[in-house]
Amino acid sequence: MKTRLRLLLALLAAAVLLPVHAAADPDLWLEDGASAATRDWIAARNAETERRLVQDPRHEAQRQGFLAQGAASQHDEYLNGGLVHRLVSDAAHPLGSWQVRAASAAARAIVGAGWRSVLDLDELARREGVRWKFPLWWMNPMCDTTIGARCIVQLSADGGDRTVLREIDLRSGAFVDGGFRIDTPARHYAHWIDADHLLLASDFGPGTLSNAGYARQARVWTRGTPSTEARLVFDAPEDAVLYIPHNFRHAGGTLFVAEVWHRAAGAPSWWLLDPQRGATRWQPPVDLVRYRGLAGIVGERLIVMTAQPLRHGDKTWPTGSLLALPLPGRSGTIEPVFIPGDHDAVDPVFHLAVAEDALWLGVMHDVSGRLYRAVRGAGGWTLQRQPLPEHAAVRLLTGEAAPSAALVKTESLLRPPETTLRGPAGNETLGSDHSGFDTRPYVSEQYFATSRDGTRVPYYLVRPRAARADGRGAALISAYGGFGVSMLPTFLNTEFHTDFVRPMLEAGALQVHANIRGGGEYGPGWHRAAQRRERQRGVEDLIAVAEDLARRGWADRRRLAFVGASNGGLLAAAAAVQRPDLWRAVLADVPLTDMLRFHELLTGSVWIDEYGDPREPGDRAALAALSPLHTVRDGVLYPAMLVTTSSSDDRVHPGHARRFAEALRQRGNPVLFHESSDSGHGGAASRESVAALRALQTVFLLQTLGLDPAR
Repeated sequence: MKTRLRLLLALLAAAVLLPVHAAADPDLWLEDGASAATRDWIAARNAETERRLVQDPRHEAQRQGFLAQGAASQHDEYLNGGLVHRLVSDAAHPLGSWQVRAASAAARAIVGAGWRSVLDLDELARREGVRWKFPLWWMNPMCDTTIGARCIVQLSADGGDRTVLREIDLRSGAFVDGGFRIDTPARHYAHWIDADHLLLASDFGPGTLSNAGYARQARVWTRGTPSTEARLVFDAPEDAVLYIPHNFRHAGGTLFVAEVWHRAAGAPSWWLLDPQRGATRWQPPVDLVRYRGLAGIVGERLIVMTAQPLRHGDKTWPTGSLLALPLPGRSGTIEPVFIPGDHDAVDPVFHLAVAEDALWLGVMHDVSGRLYRAVRGAGGWTLQRQPLPEHAAVRLLTGEAAPSAALVKTESLLRPPETTLRGPAGNETLGSDHSGFDTRPYVSEQYFATSRDGTRVPYYLVRPRAARADGRGAALISAYGGFGVSMLPTFLNTEFHTDFVRPMLEAGALQVHANIRGGGEYGPGWHRAAQRRERQRGVEDLIAVAEDLARRGWADRRRLAFVGASNGGLLAAAAAVQRPDLWRAVLADVPLTDMLRFHELLTGSVWIDEYGDPREPGDRAALAALSPLHTVRDGVLYPAMLVTTSSSDDRVHPGHARRFAEALRQRGNPVLFHESSDSGHGGAASRESVAALRALQTVFLLQTLGLDPAR
């Protein structure tokens, strides 16, 4: 009760102070990236940071180390449309080359055996004078080798989410003359209907975008006609902030589904799209989780993940269960595929893939990966467990279009990835990455901290085998804790910040990987526990991990650092402001910091269901208490901070980072700020940009924590 009372008093105090903060906002000019004043401010801050960090003799060695690490240990791979896609880069090709490999008989007839290079982005840059970035993800490129040899690719000029769209031929590697093409950057989605028609979501002019900048309409685009003349088949409701198209191939044809997120909090709405007859509202018989609540079709059954417990006969299936439903319009029973236990969860983003003959699913058991192949027979669904090492991370990098096999990547914090193609023809190992550094002197262990409300919070610790819990070590903690996304214990991975493991260990520090609430490590319930007005629980979980680390003697309380990006950047800023005594150094990359206006900036209105609605009094009070920009106080010495962002970030507005850094500067705190121009939100427009950012951040840590990798 005391904890709840303290929180209530904090919320009431924040609500009382709210009009003062709202009226102040003297730094809103920093949101205008086009103004001369803002550009001058950015240039001055960048110069300060570069003088201190880039000119450090260790910076170039770190940059080269990250370049080599990226080339040695990571390939961006994805399976979609019957093809394995990857982006391969090296010193001579920093932007990379898009390569494909057949994963089905139809694809093999087009591209042959082995890897085939389709598009050299560095050569394209020389030819067109634009350093195009190729964001490899679940709908880019969009190929369907059962239809033909052509793909739709999306290219970004600045690393942002807005892309141009082109049609390319897999055999020749050339863009198709007179083919499908949009040269105006937008957030496009495109699915093949047949060889001459696309189901396209894009910017079709005034009234066709949500207030978050996402497409609200789906249209059928016919080859040889302008995209502006594409025929409307779906127009999302007025309150839609995001429309996600899904494309599921099955024996009876293709099922096109629209998942619509609405401005108000709550479940998405679902629509069935028929390219000829238009859209009809569909109400699934169970509540589905967002984004990947629909996994695909196996044996003419639609695989779904539940967002709420479901009563079925004398049993209750918990949240996060995988069920098989009859296809829309057909009759049949609901069949259980996987029912999670108390320590189990399936992450819908990383852990579901449909092959021709089976559903592949990863399961986290206390965040340690397991892998299953699920097949449907006369007696129901059978789970066949596949062998994996201890504490493995499993990712099924497989899209929805034209399922043929499953692309499975298995790894751990100290074990390089192995990628296998698994399908009807058996398993084929496509490659095993090499670490670039010797992991044998180190060990990974899992511990559990106890959060403020008594919740057990798991975390991984990576340390030298010879390290002793003597209370003198330095440690870098990373966490995310949002949107139901799980922090997997992957190997040297930029997405999960495990690429810091190598430089931290080499410098004598420890690396900690925290699985706090707000993520998906224990299913949708773990996510909801730190959603909206309960967001503070994620911060409390992080603080509990940091304190547990010190209590066990693994780290000195005066040598703790934290790194987080995007929602993790919000976590970093909030933790630094709330517990300045706990941290020596904090890295906040592309962070949210103004939680009272996030919904007004770029794609922020999409996140109201996650954070709460600043226009609603109860939510606003909770957001004010959390908002780092509004809780920075005079007379407090905050930890050394490095705040990084990108001018081309069109997801989280760079004004969040600028204004937070300025708020700290105005109060005399030791904050460094750096803004790049071409890294987008992910900071990964190219391996060069990743290496540059990580080198900057690593030198900051080395300096602030008193570390030397050449010790």
